[in-house]
Amino acid sequence: MRRILPWVLPMFRTTLFILGGWLFVITTGLSYTNASHWWSLLCTFFNLITIVILLIVCRYEGITFRSLFKNEKEKLNFKKTAVFTIIMLLIGVGGMIGFSLLFYRGLPEFLIQPIPVWIAIINLFLLPITIVFAEFPLYFGYSLKYIKKNTLSPTLAIVYTVFFYALQHSFIPLLWNFKYMAFRFLSFLPLMIFLGIQYHKKNNLGQMMIGHGVMDLSTGMQILIMSIL
Repeated sequence: MRRILPWVLPMFRTTLFILGGWLFVITTGLSYTNASHWWSLLCTFFNLITIVILLIVCRYEGITFRSLFKNEKEKLNFKKTAVFTIIMLLIGVGGMIGFSLLFYRGLPEFLIQPIPVWIAIINLFLLPITIVFAEFPLYFGYSLKYIKKNTLSPTLAIVYTVFFYALQHSFIPLLWNFKYMAFRFLSFLPLMIFLGIQYHKKNNLGQMMIGHGVMDLSTGMQILIMSIL
C-alpha cells in the first residue's frame, strides 16, 4: 500500500476537481459556464479535502504533515526567495500569456469572473494558504519524493508528478471543452516542470510555497477587484 499511495494521490487530486466540479453543477443546477465563476471557492474547498487526506496518509505512513514541506536544512533567504518568486511569476505568467495568444489570440475573460464581494474577500486569504499546503506537500513532498525513493528514477518521479500537477489545472474550472483543457494544461506545464526539477535538485519547498502563494494572492486580488466593479 505504501508503494501505491504516491502514485494514487496525484490522480486523486485531478479526480477531485472533476467529480467535485460535476457535483457542484448537479446540485446547484447551474450551467458549467455559470458554475465556473465559483472555481476559486471550490478550489479552496478541495484544498481542505486534500489536506485532510494528506493528514490521514501521514498518520498511516508514521510521518508528520510538517515533514512533507519542511526541510530542517533549508534556510529561507529573503533575497533568494524574492528572486525565486519573480522567476516563478515570469514563467507562470509567460506560459499563460503565450498559450492564451496561441489558443485565443488574447487573454480569455472567463477565468476571472465576479462573485459576492464578501466571499471574494474571505477567499483572498483562504485560497493562497490552502493551496500551498495542499499541492506542494502532495505532489512534491510526498509523491515525487517517494516515487523517486521507491523506483530510484528521478526522471520518472518528476515526469509523473509534473504531468498530474499540470493536468489538474485543465479542470479548474470544469468546462468540457478540449481546446480550453489543452490551453490550461499547456499554460501551467512550463512552471510545473521548472518546480519539479528545482525540488529534485534543491528540495526547496519553502521558496516554492511562498512563490505560489504570491501568485494565488494576485489571482484572488483580481477576482476581488472584478467582484467590486
